[in-house]
Amino acid sequence: MATISINAPGATGFLYNNASGKARLCISAETPDFDTETLRNWRDEGFDVLYVPYDGDGREYVARLKSVKEGLGVGENYAVLAFGEAASFCLDYYLKPTNCSRLCALVTYYPTNIPDSRSRYPPSVRILTHLAGDTVDMTTTPTVVGLQGKKKRTTRRINPGMGTGERLNIGHMAYTYEYVQPGFAEHDLEEYDRLACDLAFSRTLQAFRRGFNKDIDLEERWEEHLEAKFFAMNLSNTMEPYVNHINPTVTYTPTVSGGIGNHALRRFYEQHFLRQLPPSMRLRLISRTIGVDRVVDELHATFRHSQGIPWMLPGVPPTNKHVEIILVSIVSLRAGKLYSEHVYWDQASVLVQVGLLDPKLVPQGVQGVDRLPVVGREAARRILEENPEAERKEYHNRLIRRAKAKNKAKEVVTPGVDESGTEYFKSEAEKPLANGKGKGKTVQKQPSEHGPEGNANHENDDNAEDKHENKNKADDGEDRAQTPTPSKGSASVEDASDEE
Repeated sequence: MATISINAPGATGFLYNNASGKARLCISAETPDFDTETLRNWRDEGFDVLYVPYDGDGREYVARLKSVKEGLGVGENYAVLAFGEAASFCLDYYLKPTNCSRLCALVTYYPTNIPDSRSRYPPSVRILTHLAGDTVDMTTTPTVVGLQGKKKRTTRRINPGMGTGERLNIGHMAYTYEYVQPGFAEHDLEEYDRLACDLAFSRTLQAFRRGFNKDIDLEERWEEHLEAKFFAMNLSNTMEPYVNHINPTVTYTPTVSGGIGNHALRRFYEQHFLRQLPPSMRLRLISRTIGVDRVVDELHATFRHSQGIPWMLPGVPPTNKHVEIILVSIVSLRAGKLYSEHVYWDQASVLVQVGLLDPKLVPQGVQGVDRLPVVGREAARRILEENPEAERKEYHNRLIRRAKAKNKAKEVVTPGVDESGTEYFKSEAEKPLANGKGKGKTVQKQPSEHGPEGNANHENDDNAEDKHENKNKADDGEDRAQTPTPSKGSASVEDASDEE
């Protein structure tokens, strides 16, 4: 049999190391060889990868597909990943249940022909199709009074699927990818599109994981990184979880801080992140969502701006102001290691809280606006203390109602709201977090043993933080009441355009 076999005895991927048997993956396309990066990516995920070319000879190709099962042990299965014409053939071939022995998943990329949407595959097989381009052919079989007619092939227009994910039902799960063409998932083709390729890769990996019935733990590797980065302040341990066969990337979006590649990330963490966190900073996890190759964290962060923070407030000297924000971190993992991290927060809220942005200072020339639609720590406090079952006050949409009232020329705005609109949640946001509520875990501490034991060492530190906040409470209130005055000769928003 003419196949190219890429085995992975030393792979670091999850499936190979975490399963007693092999996770065999047959990749197929109509060319004698195939995109080496795609083959390597699936090998690194722990699959035993075989490449089977499709040359148009259906009988020979079927023999090759059948031989993929050779050598599988009891209870072991295989999956197929097919592209183009090979994808069309596999979609038709595996419609017959007798051809699906040992097959647990079939994923096809941009097939040129798909079966009738009324067709049904065996329920034991995961089927997923990625569609691209403007049209695709569909083979239908007319049925009259229980008799099947001659197969008919018609061209159908590919309309975008539902929502932003473009999910489509063509008798099985499918996704459309608008604005890209067939070939978008092959790195060596001009049609390659990184965003569409990565999205399709995640969906494909999920189909295979479910097909092979693998439950993967992504959380442990991510927690090890967080421990090293925020608490142990260890550069080597911070860098260890990152991939090294491809370039990892980290982007702190509001300030475009971070880096691409291991060398740049090491320099970023060493010079601009580690030991650059205020001692008062505390992090509390609000929610965590774990996907097939991603971890999404929603964190409540609170700190006093007592030192420079290059990755959040580059070039801003300490203001000693108290800040509360919500951080959202989206982490992608490849082959069990960190591949990318995108971090987001409300930078306008941070600037309001440190006194660099006053909602009442509207740029000159802007008509019909008396305040900027931004808030301070109120936003983070709302997320932290939100309780839909016990809530008695209406906090949402107050800026919207204020704007509508102003447009209707009403003289009286919502009671309890000053002319700048900064008093919406003031009574709640001004209060310190009672009984340590929401304080979270303090950064830059020597880690103790994790778990139910080993937390008593932090009690004195927590009490010290309480005293520090109470001591500065009055001053902090005065800081928020002050209106920042632009210094003479300071740059305006319009002046700050990419100056080097």
